Amino acid sequence: MSALGLSIPLFDEEAGCEGVISALDDALTEAGIPHVLALVDNGSRDGTSSIVNRLAAERASCRAVHLEDNAGYGGGILAGLRVLDTPIVGWHWGDGQVAPEVVVAAWRVLVEGGHDLVKARRIERQDGLQRLAVSTIYNAVMTAGFRVPVRDVNGCPKLFRRETLEALGPASRDWFLDPEVVLRAAESGLLWGQVNAVMRPRGGGASKVRGDTVTEFLRHLWGWKGGWRPG
Repeated sequence: MSALGLSIPLFDEEAGCEGVISALDDALTEAGIPHVLALVDNGSRDGTSSIVNRLAAERASCRAVHLEDNAGYGGGILAGLRVLDTPIVGWHWGDGQVAPEVVVAAWRVLVEGGHDLVKARRIERQDGLQRLAVSTIYNAVMTAGFRVPVRDVNGCPKLFRRETLEALGPASRDWFLDPEVVLRAAESGLLWGQVNAVMRPRGGGASKVRGDTVTEFLRHLWGWKGGWRPG
């Protein structure tokens, strides 16, 4: 059985996803980590679908998952998780902004450190002022309003022991998926591990994060304070 399964959401990523996925697959193979990559074509309107199919045909570790309509950031990740049966599972981005070596480091921390879950913490941002501003708002609100044991709540990859992720039961289909698992883990007193990462510029394509994601994030956090839970 493969040791690691990753869900990788891809929405209109034809400009760079083939190189990103190939580099990740190669890095995990070179590190000796048996793995499965669930490549989720999340309702793409460009050539992402054909690239996903080619990678699945050419690389034994890749699985093609196609969604006819975009299911949202979280919905795409959850669709990929459903096809994985590995003892360690999680998700990672398909835009190449976090180096594949960070995934390797996260896996090692999870396996060797006895943590319940591990995530990346971006210590340097090279991806522009808009993304920096969004993340700054996210982290300031999380620090001020919630007692969470980690910084950079949206940092990826995020890796979990399977039983941990199943117990958390994340359900967000939108951008709130990352904060949701952090908040649920904090409520459960789980042991977090973190690895440092640099957020690199995109090699191609366009970011899907927009200004209204901040509004969405704040609305969900307000609901969380009042007892609302996704799903």
